[in-house]
Amino acid sequence: MFKFLSELSHKRELNEAVDEIFIGVLINYMYKNNAYLIEILSDSQNNHSLTFKFKDNPVFYKLKITVSRKVEGLASKLLGSQTVLEFEAILRNEIVEPEDIIRMYQTDFKNMFKIPLFGNVVIDHDLNYIIARTKYIKDLNKYVSGENVDKEAIYNEIDKIIKTLEEHLKPLKKELFNESEQ
Repeated sequence: MFKFLSELSHKRELNEAVDEIFIGVLINYMYKNNAYLIEILSDSQNNHSLTFKFKDNPVFYKLKITVSRKVEGLASKLLGSQTVLEFEAILRNEIVEPEDIIRMYQTDFKNMFKIPLFGNVVIDHDLNYIIARTKYIKDLNKYVSGENVDKEAIYNEIDKIIKTLEEHLKPLKKELFNESEQ
């Protein structure tokens, strides 16, 4: 009986560690792509927020990634380890002209009814920043099962999400540089 309870406890701990393992691989991926972890916050509800700053990325200034487990415990065995991954890419806007503010409002109105889920990207403006947001629901057990970690699959998934955000921010970066060169 003691052995059974011990194995059950070990399985529960391993299941809870899936998001921590995923975060470790995420940090490794970002470091390999010249992004440095500048902030990490975790709470008791299995929410982890990581903020990265890029060294030489022409589009991103910062990237905030939140890993939030929504299904855990026995339900995760049936449904999988359902986790919401939120990505918030930040582009720095140094100069704000009146025309830029009008363009900001136009973009914000277009995004008013968009829901940033399943790869749908919403662009939001602040006076000095342009922010692209998206969310994905992922089963982390697809990447981490037992002691096996599929790093390549995690790297490919994160790369795809970051490229999607980059595609949405690049045109805005070009507009800023074209405006400031004139």
